[in-house]
Amino acid sequence: MNKNKPRIVAISFLIIIFGFFILNFALPKKKLSITENRNLAKFPTIENLKKGDYITKFEEYFNDHFAFRDKMISLNTKFQVNLNKTKVGNYYLGEDNWILGMFPKILDQNQLNRYKESINYLSGLSKDLGKDVYFTMMPHKSNVLKHLYPKYVDNTGNIDINLKNFKNTLNPDLIKYIDMDEYFLSNYSNKERENLYFKTDHHWTGYGAFEGFKMMASNMDLGLSKQDLDKHFNSYKKSIITDKKFVGSYNKNIDMLIKEKEDIVYMTKANQDYSFDINGKEKEEKEVYATKRNDKEWDYGGAYIRGAKTNILTIKNPKALVAKKILIFRDSYQAPTTLLFADMFKEVEIADPRNINAIDKTYKEIIEESNADIVMFMYNSSGFDSMIDAMIDKGIK
Repeated sequence: MNKNKPRIVAISFLIIIFGFFILNFALPKKKLSITENRNLAKFPTIENLKKGDYITKFEEYFNDHFAFRDKMISLNTKFQVNLNKTKVGNYYLGEDNWILGMFPKILDQNQLNRYKESINYLSGLSKDLGKDVYFTMMPHKSNVLKHLYPKYVDNTGNIDINLKNFKNTLNPDLIKYIDMDEYFLSNYSNKERENLYFKTDHHWTGYGAFEGFKMMASNMDLGLSKQDLDKHFNSYKKSIITDKKFVGSYNKNIDMLIKEKEDIVYMTKANQDYSFDINGKEKEEKEVYATKRNDKEWDYGGAYIRGAKTNILTIKNPKALVAKKILIFRDSYQAPTTLLFADMFKEVEIADPRNINAIDKTYKEIIEESNADIVMFMYNSSGFDSMIDAMIDKGIK
């Protein structure tokens, strides 16, 4: 027997173990897991050491950034789909090719206090500058299509709890809250709401966004009558793009295992005169909006607009309905409403908190330097907390 064999096996084993250990720290770190649709744990800080949870936070960080983790999750996902499971990874597979996301955890009081302080502060600052302030809560797919979930899912009320608790923290003297979730649930049947969302993506369709935008506009103080708004919105034309493959965000995360053809809907108004610039640099519309228009396949961001194109995006339209300027802090749900805003307001500024780290300004400075008449926080009802976290991380004031 070769006496060196045990030593070779031991050394090989140690090389593999230490190799993976080194890889875990050497490979670039991601902030977001697309596969799981959540933020990944951050490396623990001195504050964690002081609080006594450093080891726990380090374990979370190590588990979230393990080498080849996404590939292993992908293989496991395929295995579960092949077993015809209704829960696959972080998704539920419903009837008729519906892919449904997980519900968030209930926000604790510390989180709510953190968000309250930031939003109320920026709202007070805006009010002092003579600006109207709105918080538009857009209806996330999971919250308005709860009837599609398997009966065993027992946390379907979490978003409603978070919305109620968050709304109660906002100062109504400073900010007007627009609740689209309640509106969609009260004014549309289950089947009608299904027609407003993608089956394989976590967003609403262009038509769903149009319906939400109409509701939002009717709840803003724009000096317009119902007749004015009805006339404006009745002039829109609906067009459907059918010649491209749509890559849904949820479907992509499970390796496109669901075969469902979905088309992009645009609601457009004729004879508008848009001009675009990003951080003062003039852009053509095709560089900003529907950037994948000439490709054979596209996703939601490529069909509408990506957050990276809103840092900070300004759209001007002299043919707009009202002579007001609006500043919007947005998430991806806002995307199909981009030109709807440009049709409504003579000037629109749009900023995505996840995409403006390169801009050396706090949110206080962004608001102070904007001559907007209106400031709007426009986030979806399942992820509004992560958007406010991104604002806080960059710097409120």
